[in-house]
Amino acid sequence: MTKDFFNLSPAGQVKFLKTEQFIQMEKSQRVEFLKEIALSGNISSKCLASALKILRELKFRDGAFYSKFLQHPDSSVTLACKKALSERSGVKDFGFYPMRELLKKQNIEKKMAAVANIIRETDQSGEDLLYSLLNEDNLKVREMIVKELSSRAQIDERKLLNQLPHAIWYNRGAIVEILGNRRSRLLLEIVDKLIVDANVEVRMKLLEALSKLDREQVKEYILTMTKDPHTRICREAKRMYATI
Repeated sequence: MTKDFFNLSPAGQVKFLKTEQFIQMEKSQRVEFLKEIALSGNISSKCLASALKILRELKFRDGAFYSKFLQHPDSSVTLACKKALSERSGVKDFGFYPMRELLKKQNIEKKMAAVANIIRETDQSGEDLLYSLLNEDNLKVREMIVKELSSRAQIDERKLLNQLPHAIWYNRGAIVEILGNRRSRLLLEIVDKLIVDANVEVRMKLLEALSKLDREQVKEYILTMTKDPHTRICREAKRMYATI
């Protein structure tokens, strides 16, 4: 079966691991098969990450085995390893700082794939890593994270708020956008500083965020922004204030 597996395309290999033929095999057979293909060196990064994920789901707990892949250049593989090792140790932590540093070295395609994997994490370490990656200077990566954190049923909004004073402008804009999308009243705790933020885009994100909150609570801030030195913000604030 291994020979036939390696005759498949990389996409076909990943697809095979989801087939009934594979799923219906005995657990021990699946584990041995996955170990064999993972160690073969002839497997794509995507398939290797899938194999490691399935091994973790099958409760395969050999730390030495997973450690073999910790230096893999693809972050999706590394993430799968760290997740397996963290479950083995009973600690919900797949290496926040090492993973963040590894992601900095990835090209945009691999970086977005890694972020998609992190998004699937539900523990706090995964969420903290998403908060940190709002520092990413790539717009597509930030947009993925903004969309995810805006729609989650519950996040630690206070952690986002606490990042604002030390964040670079595009990070500040992303945080304000998330809090606005979530209609978070925490924005009102720092709105006075954001109104005079040095960056135009941050102030624009603030105005958009205020438009999603209760108008009676934010009308004084919108009024202040009608005097913003930037024409676009001034004009939009006046239009918005006229509707209150």
